[in-house]
Amino acid sequence: MTETDKIGKLDNLSYFIDLGWFQENDRSFTAVARRCLCSDCQERLASEQEDMTPALLLTNIRDCCSKALGFISPRMPLLEKIFRLFLSKGNKSLSLKELIAQLSSYVDNPASLSPYSLKRLLVNDQYYGFRQRLGEE
Repeated sequence: MTETDKIGKLDNLSYFIDLGWFQENDRSFTAVARRCLCSDCQERLASEQEDMTPALLLTNIRDCCSKALGFISPRMPLLEKIFRLFLSKGNKSLSLKELIAQLSSYVDNPASLSPYSLKRLLVNDQYYGFRQRLGEE
């Protein structure tokens, strides 16, 4: 297999935020995602603290908060940018190629984003619950 073939195969691997990972690791997706809410949604949803579900958070962030200026900032750590990209898409799985394309406008050196380095970051994540879509290698 040529290097180009290997990169092409990597480009098509897709990832998502595994909400089940949070439960398995005694973590709260709600707590991690809630800090990504815009001020309007924080205020509006403050009374729904106990009723806050991952689905409600994902919907609010996708439909409102992700459109706010600065939702993703070049100064954020790369994994935070990736987390917010998934939130902005309602946690739809994204391929490494799609992630790189979308991240390129938020990094100083887009050429530094490679499928290899991005895969390594996602696989080794222990905070955001990133997981590879099953059935892909």
